[in-house]
Amino acid sequence: MKITISLICRISLTVAFLCVFCGCATVRKARSVQRAEQLPVGERTVTAAELGLNSNSVLKLDKAVSIALACNPAVSQAQFALAAATTQVAQAKAAYWPSVESSAGYSRSTANSSTSRGNTESSDSYSASLGLNLTLYDFGRTTAAVRQSVTRLAAAAENLLTTRGDVAFKVRTSFYDLCQAAELVVVAEESVWQFDRHLDQVRTLAEFGSRIRYEVMKAEVDLGNARLDLINARAAADNARDTLNRNLGLAENPGFRITPDNLPELDDNAAKLMAIIRRRHPGLLALRAQERLSSAAVDAAIADLYPSLKVSGSVSWSGDQLPLVWNWLSSVQSALELFSGGRKTARIEETVAELRAARARIAEREQQLYQEMALALRTREVARQQMALTELIRTAAAASLELINERYRQGKASALEVTDAQVALTRVQADQVKARFEYQKALAGLMHATGDERP
Repeated sequence: MKITISLICRISLTVAFLCVFCGCATVRKARSVQRAEQLPVGERTVTAAELGLNSNSVLKLDKAVSIALACNPAVSQAQFALAAATTQVAQAKAAYWPSVESSAGYSRSTANSSTSRGNTESSDSYSASLGLNLTLYDFGRTTAAVRQSVTRLAAAAENLLTTRGDVAFKVRTSFYDLCQAAELVVVAEESVWQFDRHLDQVRTLAEFGSRIRYEVMKAEVDLGNARLDLINARAAADNARDTLNRNLGLAENPGFRITPDNLPELDDNAAKLMAIIRRRHPGLLALRAQERLSSAAVDAAIADLYPSLKVSGSVSWSGDQLPLVWNWLSSVQSALELFSGGRKTARIEETVAELRAARARIAEREQQLYQEMALALRTREVARQQMALTELIRTAAAASLELINERYRQGKASALEVTDAQVALTRVQADQVKARFEYQKALAGLMHATGDERP
């Protein structure tokens, strides 16, 4: 077989071109990511301006959840983990295909030896080769590796759903916390207004000698306490807003307004809800994928006990002058480790233990989800009863306060009675607000426990 230097160059250049062509797009993308060019939302903090949020915006719950699912970095991390798992499947399947290698070289050297010294004459040397390697059979090693990568992909997909569910739950909870805090501020403002009006009334009566100085001082103290409660309520509202902004993926406070929305009702039957949890909760599905991954690891550990069978072949050209001398080589190889000191059998036992642990994690997660679901059901029922009861109490407390105020103006009630009546009304108004939003948060907990993917 004759070969020329130009053919060697053409082969080398062709191989190099194919390698660069196939990899250049991937390399350009990788370099672009390294340089952090045009970072998408999730890899950077989104701005309120990008979302169209400002002090004039009204944010509803479904919109808040949609923003968080698009902008929260936790979701982006899970998405990239899924993308990495996808490429791992491709890497594992690559073992089914042969690997092809090529090389070409040129050198120029002298040939001095112990019997011939000081020779300055040099000669050329050329070489080129093309080789192929393929695993014919490895007793399931590659198949087990592919199965492991596929189950990792499935687990990553379920982890993404789990992360999305966790983020949605946090947004719903923080949204209702802010709604609750905002309404408690209104309750506190109403209480301040009532105590301020009462103080004006007492001062007027005191000017005409109908009330003593003590009652004026007590009214001032009551107003001070109401203002202190208002300060605390506003601080709690600010904290709730910061939490919601964080869950949305923001690092600023655009000052948007919110309107409370009611979540859809869910079944009260615990057995039916648990069946739904077992069927579709992404956390459980991810753990089942981990169980399949552990099972594939057992297969891989067992396959490692057996030999592998590989075939390889190559064609090479070499010589110190043209035309070069060619040779070909083919081989079939089988390798088996006869003794490993018990390492391989210990590895099998390790993977079996990991498989059993994976099953135990599934059982533990089922029990945890049942507890969360039962707690959400109980919380919802308690909140439902509280809403009904606090409405009756609020009506009675409002009527009582009106009556006590009238009696106080007539000199038939004490300042302490007025304070007690106002405090009772404020407390029941706050309890009513809390019960209403605890009910909605319980529904959010049920949605989270059952893996409900609705925004």
